[in-house]
Amino acid sequence: MKLFTMRNLHLWHRWLGIALGVLVLLWFISGVVMLFVAYPKLMQEERIPRLEAVAPGLVRIAPAQVGVMLGGEPDKLRLAMHNGRPLYHALYQDTWHSVWADSGEKLSVTPNDVRISAQAFLPGASIINTELIERDQWSISSSLHAHRPLHRVTFSNGNVLYLSSHTAEVVLDTSRSERAWNWLGSVIHWIYFTPLRFDYTQAWRQVVMWLSFPATAMSLMGIWLGIDRLRLRRRYKGGRMTPYRGWAKWHHVSGLLAGLLCLTWLFSGWLSMKPFDMFAARKLSAEESQHWAGNSPDGPPPALPAQIGATEKIGEIEWVYFAGRPILLGLAQHRTWMLDAASGAPLAPFAAAAFTTQAAGMLPHAGIKAATWLEHGDRYYYGKRLEAASPVIRIDLDDISATSYYIDPATTRIVASQDNNSRTYRWLFAALHRLDFAPLDNAEIPRWIVVILFSIGGVILTAAGMVMGWRRLTRA
Repeated sequence: MKLFTMRNLHLWHRWLGIALGVLVLLWFISGVVMLFVAYPKLMQEERIPRLEAVAPGLVRIAPAQVGVMLGGEPDKLRLAMHNGRPLYHALYQDTWHSVWADSGEKLSVTPNDVRISAQAFLPGASIINTELIERDQWSISSSLHAHRPLHRVTFSNGNVLYLSSHTAEVVLDTSRSERAWNWLGSVIHWIYFTPLRFDYTQAWRQVVMWLSFPATAMSLMGIWLGIDRLRLRRRYKGGRMTPYRGWAKWHHVSGLLAGLLCLTWLFSGWLSMKPFDMFAARKLSAEESQHWAGNSPDGPPPALPAQIGATEKIGEIEWVYFAGRPILLGLAQHRTWMLDAASGAPLAPFAAAAFTTQAAGMLPHAGIKAATWLEHGDRYYYGKRLEAASPVIRIDLDDISATSYYIDPATTRIVASQDNNSRTYRWLFAALHRLDFAPLDNAEIPRWIVVILFSIGGVILTAAGMVMGWRRLTRA
């Protein structure tokens, strides 16, 4: 008996549809919701305007003392204000620590600190409850691990804030409507339930991977069967191109129109779980980051200057290094200021030559191939990244993986990197799953329209299949 006969394909397609139809239907619906309501995340444009203005004159403690208290130099160092007092935030051994910059004492976060920070973030709103949690449905992101456990603060208007138990900062905010829509959006689409995500990602990854793969196979079989049943020349009785009627006809026709997009969406969704470690977005290695920062001078980061030359409110200051030079980044509402670490005066953006010099040697046996100024990004730096930092300088290396770095000249930061593997992933996932390809990659509204139209086709396709499956199951 042959496994791949048309009869067997019909049976596999039918029973996979009965088993997975509801899930695929929800994937189409939730995908549309996600176009308009993202999973809760605290954005910089929300956080920075709510911070107090940094007051350099109140700082009495040099950054050196922070490293002494922690037992080593921190990986990141920031300065902000809390209730009118300057406060260092230092990332050390994957955990945030805070030290008062006016006294040198380590911050021990109290319920009062939590209430002060929460009320400053949402002035005028009434707090009705605070509690200490490890994680919940909305705070399961790995980006929050360094702040756990978290203080969850609930307001009378339905807003919920999550604050770090180490720094007393707001690290996540959610609203009642955002949470409600996400139950029909990201939670369903990503199968993002706390029990699956509690033990980090492995169980969740396996579940998503082994649901999306058979769904992809089901879609591929459906396309094959749909084309086999289509007659454009020797038509069926009455001149019909399809032999079906009723719901079966709706399923057949919508499958022919939207089936290919259904297949590519399911396949790219499966690829997003990186099965068999195939393809992935590129991340900088620790060695690359260290080389870019350069050999920092002996000793800790320099002390904060007495004055900051920015012309707008600076809510936070971060110490960074580029090519061995310490730089202060002042985070304001409308831009990030690059400041001289000694004088506090604004710095002009670095020339492209400085970046190409530093990029040389980033990877073993790799030289500089080209440096290009990108005013409007390219096929691999687009969309939200383009909005976050633009223009950028792309530096291409001549290594076997064709590595490229995208640098924000206004901050010296490498804001993205690509190689052949990540470029392939960009086309197999972002292009197929989000329709991020020309001319839709930087045109949000036209892309939304196309996604919605095809999603409607996918809903009709799946709903018709579910009706047929239900009738098959309930047939006497």
